[in-house]
Amino acid sequence: MKTLHFYINEQIDADRLTLIKADLLAMTHVNNVQLGKGSPREFTVEVDEHCDMAMNVMKQLNRAGLNPQIS
Repeated sequence: MKTLHFYINEQIDADRLTLIKADLLAMTHVNNVQLGKGSPREFTVEVDEHCDMAMNVMKQLNRAGLNPQIS
C-alpha cells in the first residue's frame, strides 16, 4: 500500500467531511481515508501500491470544491 498526504486549508463541516471521505473511498484503488484535525487539515489516502492515484485523488478533491496541496 502507498500513502498519499493532502492538505486542505478550507473550513469543512462534519457532514461535508463525511461526503468527501465517502467519495474518495468509492474510487478504484483507494483502500482507506483518514481525516486529520486542525488547519491545514490533513487527508491521508491509502492506495494500491502500484497505482498512480495522486492526480486522480487531487481531481476528486477539486470537484468537491477544495484546493488541495500534496506532499
